[in-house]
Amino acid sequence: MADWRRIFTVDLVGTALLARTLRPLATEGTALVCFASMAPLLGGTDPDPAVDAVLDDPLDERFLDRVHEAVGPGIEDTGIAYAWAKRGVHRFVQCEAVRIGPLGARVCSVSPGLIDTPQGRQESASHPGMELLLRQTPLGRLGRSEDVAAAVAFLLSSEAGFLSGIDLLVDGGVCAAVRTRAGRT
Repeated sequence: MADWRRIFTVDLVGTALLARTLRPLATEGTALVCFASMAPLLGGTDPDPAVDAVLDDPLDERFLDRVHEAVGPGIEDTGIAYAWAKRGVHRFVQCEAVRIGPLGARVCSVSPGLIDTPQGRQESASHPGMELLLRQTPLGRLGRSEDVAAAVAFLLSSEAGFLSGIDLLVDGGVCAAVRTRAGRT
């Protein structure tokens, strides 16, 4: 809901800055959950080693310029920027898991799908494709904030004590449905 630079700054750079600030506090049993999105899983952010190398260094002082150089002018589209920024969060969680794992700490991300929130409703109103995704959702409904909160609570719990560096998709099955249909065509 902003220009591409702001999207990257809030979604990926902000995540990395917060994690870097909290890292010295990490000890055995510490768990961190970052917010990603299903957006990069729906396409448009196909693996590209050059872009991934840039995404893996979000605290570089030239980060935003480097992203623009790696992806090209298409990054200025807010939807494309959002998907790439959230791909960066997925990758950040993997890197951070390696950094804090030796301390006994864990980090995961959660990728919400279509969630019934004020921002989600605003997004749906301005992007007709969201209605199509809702119709393709196998569970046949929007997610609720409680669905996401339960996933985060699980990831923070001792029951998830051997999970680190992974993304938990909370999307009612829409990514599976889109991928399955795409594979059939």
